[in-house]
Amino acid sequence: MAYDLRSISQVGTSEPFELQVSRGQIPGHRVRNVFGFSTAIGTSFTTPWELGNTDALPLISTASPLDVSSSAAGDTTQIVRIIGLDADYNEVAENISLNGTTTVTTTNSYKAINDLVTISGNCIGDVTAKIGATVYAQITAGTGRNQAAIFTVPAGHSFYLARIDAFSATATGASKYLSFLNKNTFSDGRVFNVAETTFAQRMDIMRVLPFKVSEKTTLEFQAKTNSSTAEAGIFGEGFLVKEQGSL
Repeated sequence: MAYDLRSISQVGTSEPFELQVSRGQIPGHRVRNVFGFSTAIGTSFTTPWELGNTDALPLISTASPLDVSSSAAGDTTQIVRIIGLDADYNEVAENISLNGTTTVTTTNSYKAINDLVTISGNCIGDVTAKIGATVYAQITAGTGRNQAAIFTVPAGHSFYLARIDAFSATATGASKYLSFLNKNTFSDGRVFNVAETTFAQRMDIMRVLPFKVSEKTTLEFQAKTNSSTAEAGIFGEGFLVKEQGSL
């Protein structure tokens, strides 16, 4: 059987594997970054995202079209790209030309949104992707893309998590600290809340061996504070690999 992916050096023996993946030189491999920020993480585990100060990040229960619009009527020349997964967890993507505050409905139906990113122009308003009245992703004005600490692994792929960092300037020690966990929601509904730990100000996890997240699994980096609220930013990175069995 011929394979179109290789976990070996392709272009020169001295160039690092990680750099070659970032340059698109290793077939079947992609770098994936996962990051989110919230200024007011509370005392319950929640995923940092644009509306994390007031609302928990919702998961889409049934694949559906998305309604995309801006909060600014003048956002009529910008184009945003939605990258996500369909009902079978296959990757789908499309470009949406904004029409100000008027809703533009996607052609595709989405079971998950992995990226909402501006590819033309700069929006002066907040751009939201909704189903009904519920916001599932947002580009906050001035940021250019969504920033939510969540990623759903496409069918036929695995995500190999290599690094997690978390930061907070308002969680300072024993009197006020943050707890972290890695939440995995599987396509059959099972939920694993794993790798829980506490930290103040900064957490760094550099894995010697990457943590494998299987296909159709939704990965969320979550945090909570022991008291009141605290700001938190969580960042992770790893490799998204197309799986084709044993080499």
